[in-house]
Amino acid sequence: MRWSLWFLVVWLCACPRLCNRSTCDGCCASETECVEGTARLECGINGEVCTRCTSQERCAAARCEALPVVDAGVTDAGPLQCTCVMSCCNADGSCAPNNGIDACGPVRAFCGVCQADQRCERGTCVAGACSGCLDPLGACRSGTSDTTCGSDGGVCIACGTDQACQAGRCVFTRCDLTNCRFGCCQPDKVCMASSAMACGLGGEPCAVCASTQQCLGGTCQ
Repeated sequence: MRWSLWFLVVWLCACPRLCNRSTCDGCCASETECVEGTARLECGINGEVCTRCTSQERCAAARCEALPVVDAGVTDAGPLQCTCVMSCCNADGSCAPNNGIDACGPVRAFCGVCQADQRCERGTCVAGACSGCLDPLGACRSGTSDTTCGSDGGVCIACGTDQACQAGRCVFTRCDLTNCRFGCCQPDKVCMASSAMACGLGGEPCAVCASTQQCLGGTCQ
């Protein structure tokens, strides 16, 4: 009974809190993620859903507002120039990430905004569909490589040691004594630290201990 209560407490503590007015002073990036609400792409306050300000706006006092006009001083410097060599420029001349739908354009040019059904690929608005994954510049990759793995237009990731990219997901290819000496192996070849819920050592298959047992030395006792 004592172990059952302990697992219940752990399960309740592990449940993420919903993001709302009572749990978030900033804004909610998702149902469970609370952020500060001061970023241009995550702007808001009092647990409201975050707002994405455009490239011609900034987040000030948790609200999107138009960027201020840059005053060049007594001597008029002329039209604002874009000098970014790695991306396009925001309306205030600052350099944009160059891979977002609300700030897309070639280098040394001011950014534009892509349509809702488009994405930005290397500074150009293109059709949004990508069955593979997107690299840091927004280019669509097949998503089948161990170094660029992903699917459904998500961000490409590099698979780790003893992993391979299969169907757009990084999966473990092996789990044994050589790479799981101090833990046990799950059916999906993931090495787990020995515990009551995954008991074992030396890369042997994990066992789940009964509620009245503990995992000691890799054995349920």
